[in-house]
Amino acid sequence: MSAYTITVFLEPQTNVRGTAAPNAVLYVEPDGWHRPGYITFQIPNFQIPNKCTPEERVRIAEAFLAGVTAWRDTIVEQVEQERTALDELQAARAEIARLKGEAADSEAGETR
Repeated sequence: MSAYTITVFLEPQTNVRGTAAPNAVLYVEPDGWHRPGYITFQIPNFQIPNKCTPEERVRIAEAFLAGVTAWRDTIVEQVEQERTALDELQAARAEIARLKGEAADSEAGETR
């Protein structure tokens, strides 16, 4: 068991790729494909003590998939909420401008 805490700031050029041979490896490259400063996650298959069974490797990969999918879904939901709030704000501003225009027109009509 490894016990580490690491914070990596991801940028739009972040690359994530994986391979299954000889050990399953997931590469996270925050600065893009084959750039310095990448992180690897390995699932021991052989040559390393405490190797995992094929079923265990699949469970580990599925845990990564579930976690990343849930993270993505949370981000998508937040973006949709922000977009909806922005749309509502723009609609409210347009309505205020329309009402101000009507008020100005009606005041101009009364002064004639």
